[in-house]
Amino acid sequence: MSESEIQSEESLKPRVPRLTAERSLPQASAEALVKIIKGYAVASNGGEAQVNYKDVASAAGIPPTRVSANNRFLEESEILTSPKYGFYLPSEGAVRFAREAAWDEAGAKAHLRRIVSRCWYGQVAIQNLTLRPSLSRSEFKKSLAIKCGASEGDSNALDFLIDFVVYTGLVEAAENGTLSRGNLDEVPQALRSTPSPAGSPASSIVTAGEGPVTVEAPKSGEVSLVIHLHVSSFEELTPDHASRLKQWMESLKGMPGSLEVKLAAGESQDKAD
Repeated sequence: MSESEIQSEESLKPRVPRLTAERSLPQASAEALVKIIKGYAVASNGGEAQVNYKDVASAAGIPPTRVSANNRFLEESEILTSPKYGFYLPSEGAVRFAREAAWDEAGAKAHLRRIVSRCWYGQVAIQNLTLRPSLSRSEFKKSLAIKCGASEGDSNALDFLIDFVVYTGLVEAAENGTLSRGNLDEVPQALRSTPSPAGSPASSIVTAGEGPVTVEAPKSGEVSLVIHLHVSSFEELTPDHASRLKQWMESLKGMPGSLEVKLAAGESQDKAD
């Protein structure tokens, strides 16, 4: 069989469709994303004129296809808005970042950090590091993948996403790849934890893969801690989750007062409590 016949036969084979993530992911490095954001600010004259990806490519010195491939991600992140099909405007925070970055890029990142903290991936980062001092890159990547429904084919995009979050300063990366909580000064307190029901003295924190951990305000001089672990699916009952919860509870040893643990399953939690 000749080479041309082999190529023809290969082209006739049905291609297996690849699962795509439920949320848009970046298709370029953090460095390229920053250039694109700055490009939108410049091309739009500070957000005054609607521009398309070709205008931005020229301003940023990036191939047009790379710009267009990241428009959806930037729009879903609310870094861009789209007044009409094919045209975009940078958000106020994106414009302020681009303007200030020329003089103080480290300080200008605060504008991106504020935007990212409201995004789904920013919340995954905050939630994962609420009760843990650090986590590995692979653990963070797994949490992001589960949250957005990514497949193995999205591995590079998830790496780009992690690098972008690290660039903003919301998460800090050590030389060994370990990730820890970054600067949350610009992040509203309401975004750092799940709000309690109206009238409740409790404050809740949500960790990825686990239910909300509720810390109730003490009613007397003694400290009382009540933990509600809600399991929505048996798939969440993994050794990793159990180990993480045990590690946190170990840190409570020696704490004055009482520790009460209540377990609830799905909608029947009220009865279990």
